[in-house]
Amino acid sequence: MAEQYFGVGKPVQPVEYYGRKIIKAKYGPVFVDRHLRLYPIQGKGTAAEPKDTMLFRDGKAASRAMEVVNVWQVGRFHGGLMVDHRGEPVAIIRPETVRLYKDMTHVYEIDIDLATLPDKPDLTLMHTFAWMVPVPSRYAQRPEVKGVQAWEYQDQVILDFLDAQAKSEQQNGQNHVPRFYEYDVDKATAFALPPLKADTVHRLTAWHPVIQKPNATLKLGHLSDVHVNVRHLALQKSPACLIETTDGTPVPGTPPTPRASHLCNSFLALRDLIEQFGKAGRADALVITGDLIDFNRNIVPAETGSTIAEQWNAFNVLNQIRNGKLYQRGADDMLLYSLLRHAYRDLKLPVFLTTGNHEAYAVPYGVSPRTNPWVATAGALEQVGALKGTHGPRAIDPAKIEDLGKVASAGAGILGGILGGPLGGLAGRELGKHGSSKAADKAAEIYQDFDRASDWAEAKANAGIAADHNLTLYEICLAYGPTYAQVLTAKNFTPANFDWFFTLITPLSDWRLDYGPRQTLLGLDWGSGENYLNPLGGIDKLPEVDDKIRWVAEHLPSRADKQGLGILPRATQSLSEEQKFLLQGGRRRKRDIGASLTVFSHFTIVNYDGAIELSKQGRQIEPQQSPNALKTMRFEDNAGGWNLNNMGTCERNVDWYFHTCVAGHDQPNHDKVDYHLSGHSHRAGVYTVGLQHGGKLVQVRSAFDPGLSATQSTNKHGGPTKLIVSSSGGPLGTQNLNGELKQWLLTAPSGTLLNEADATPIRQVRTEAGNGKPRLAVALDYLHVDKVETPLVWVPPANGPLPPTSWTMQVGPLTDALQCIDKVRFWVFMADSEEGPAGWTQIDALLKPATDWRAQPRPGSYVMAAPLQPLLVRFDSSTCRMFCEVLLKEPTWPKGAEKLKGMFDVASSWVFPVGYQHGLIARRLGEQGEVPDWDWLSLTLNPSRYPAKGKTTKVNRE
Repeated sequence: MAEQYFGVGKPVQPVEYYGRKIIKAKYGPVFVDRHLRLYPIQGKGTAAEPKDTMLFRDGKAASRAMEVVNVWQVGRFHGGLMVDHRGEPVAIIRPETVRLYKDMTHVYEIDIDLATLPDKPDLTLMHTFAWMVPVPSRYAQRPEVKGVQAWEYQDQVILDFLDAQAKSEQQNGQNHVPRFYEYDVDKATAFALPPLKADTVHRLTAWHPVIQKPNATLKLGHLSDVHVNVRHLALQKSPACLIETTDGTPVPGTPPTPRASHLCNSFLALRDLIEQFGKAGRADALVITGDLIDFNRNIVPAETGSTIAEQWNAFNVLNQIRNGKLYQRGADDMLLYSLLRHAYRDLKLPVFLTTGNHEAYAVPYGVSPRTNPWVATAGALEQVGALKGTHGPRAIDPAKIEDLGKVASAGAGILGGILGGPLGGLAGRELGKHGSSKAADKAAEIYQDFDRASDWAEAKANAGIAADHNLTLYEICLAYGPTYAQVLTAKNFTPANFDWFFTLITPLSDWRLDYGPRQTLLGLDWGSGENYLNPLGGIDKLPEVDDKIRWVAEHLPSRADKQGLGILPRATQSLSEEQKFLLQGGRRRKRDIGASLTVFSHFTIVNYDGAIELSKQGRQIEPQQSPNALKTMRFEDNAGGWNLNNMGTCERNVDWYFHTCVAGHDQPNHDKVDYHLSGHSHRAGVYTVGLQHGGKLVQVRSAFDPGLSATQSTNKHGGPTKLIVSSSGGPLGTQNLNGELKQWLLTAPSGTLLNEADATPIRQVRTEAGNGKPRLAVALDYLHVDKVETPLVWVPPANGPLPPTSWTMQVGPLTDALQCIDKVRFWVFMADSEEGPAGWTQIDALLKPATDWRAQPRPGSYVMAAPLQPLLVRFDSSTCRMFCEVLLKEPTWPKGAEKLKGMFDVASSWVFPVGYQHGLIARRLGEQGEVPDWDWLSLTLNPSRYPAKGKTTKVNRE
């Protein structure tokens, strides 16, 4: 029908590009005149217009529109590459997105000079395009559109999508947020969602921002990994303090506020960064490259209660995920959407977006997820399709579980690895001890004991979550409760969850913007897949059991993939052939008219593993087309196509990208990428490379953090491609300059400002809003948790009575080098006894450097005198507890790291549990050295305040 009205006929000689026919729409301008409107960004029109109202206001004949408007049909709306009327690739739409817009059949391009409009709109102010049509009568009674007589068809698509979400999810007991309005982001706090703006102007609708900029090139803000997460609001309500009396009040002299009050709130940090980019013209446009949210379903903060018991029970995701009142979809997305509207409306800041991998994550995981036997077994069962039903306690398919038994018993750990990497490997070792049917029975037995999902295990699925939140592992688990270890699924990445992004944010997965004659911007999609496991260096297919020896030989780490077992996820479908076409178009434009070329993606191109110092140059990559390439590589981690130098990259056509799109040192850059901005790793870095053998060997020639050392010789426009990784724009980031704190040199949330007209084009913008200033206590604690070093231990004298009156305090070399310890204090809880009632005692220690026989200071050794003897002589580890509190001061940073001064919060002390045995004072071992002693909290302090662990971890089977 539209083809007929638009005057689209069959040309004598069809023009076709990339399989898309380009056809001039003869009468298209008439319909543009009738339906297209340009409104101020504050709101679209809602009243029904008189029948013959036209954009150019010269009557229904549309004579002016026919003069100044051109319309082309540029292909069918079936997904894939989109081209303009010249045949240039301009965007990509995922085929699955087309189903969200099921009534659309073709794509049209409209060319219109807005200066010809009769109202002469001020285009230095933000406006929005809208293709207006009458609201169908069936929507008239909806509260969101009460009184609205005209809207965009896309508004209808959005409302239908949100309605379908609510209805389909209610059937599974998992609701979408029920009211479809913007949040008032100006009223956001750390403890509760901001109020909704519940009126028709602020309903969730489509926006198509338009603004005119005078600059020859755009100043670009870049953010990534913003991880909006309303769970932060629920966690920050926790009243739990580190050292409490039995009535729940903090012991005098201890940190007086709940430790969760230090939590870094991603949304508040993100809001401040966007404000910084938008105000005073600092950036002309902002690009956010994915990981907009943490996961789709999230807790409802208002439903978590005010007591520790209520909150811990609410955080038992395995038990509560089907509680539609407590866990809902949409709040995080709606917060992000509301912030985008704030940027458009109040800051006049255009925002472009691409996807990351977290937009697809379905359900929450614990704050310190562990690969315990239950998690491993659940992952293995998922890999063979043996779990049925929605997330939560699921039923087992008896036919499929037999498949698990056969594979596990045949291959044990090797084939268990195929079933899920480290998850399946653990399960394989456990199940492989049994025969096929017994292995299946064992798997069912482990999985159906749902309480085991909360068991502690040393192996962490993501060690850095607490650090992201600016909390120690002990602190975040105290707020969250005993279910901190839960992982509901090994297949959290669910491509269908991109539907919210492609319906309410943009239908475009990839896009190209030609800004004047001097700048081209390209945004690249993450894609519909991720790889986060790499058992034995890469897997092509499930091998035959009888061929194990050959398979092992082929898949040892001599393969192209050297990133280890659990890896920073890689994008398995990028770079696609269509993305290559988009990139080639940008390269042509640069070659033909000299426009700079800037690319954006979530996945990285070069990005060091956290253990590699940024100062390390000469690191190498041997780019491959696929991680499963059979070419044998050298064994060390500095070889191969996927190694410790490109963590979080993509898996397809990497060799093509380096060869075709990246300019190395000492190479001309006439048609290659100038800047590639990415994120994903939460670690800032700007890398340039040298290319040898036609790009077959890539060597890092320079690497720097623009927030700490922006004045680098490579920080200038032109020359080699700058491969930029922005840190996280919501949580804390990490860094490792010269190994000062290894990978736990925590950094404030930040983004990148790129101004190619500036002498120093790459700069960092950071914020400390929302508790974004990193706490030194957290970084030091991670040295212990991540087994980098033992920061503190107190050794008794070789001779003398026990307990002693003095100890040698041994400080780990990294901790000692910082000279950041001001005072050491112990808090000892003694149980009720004949000597006195139960309670805490504060013991302050005196420190002085230890010396050797020559009276020279011994590095890392200090004599500590502390009057602990009267307490330790009757210390019973079953009922008594001891914590160490370290009061901190500004570190002494080594030469070359002077810019780190003032970066850390040192006012917040470092508190952790220690034990006493045979004169030695040391951090407690195992679980109780990392997380709270749940049983002791309940039995000794207050069972009504701290419920028994079994009550909190219990999972109902209904």
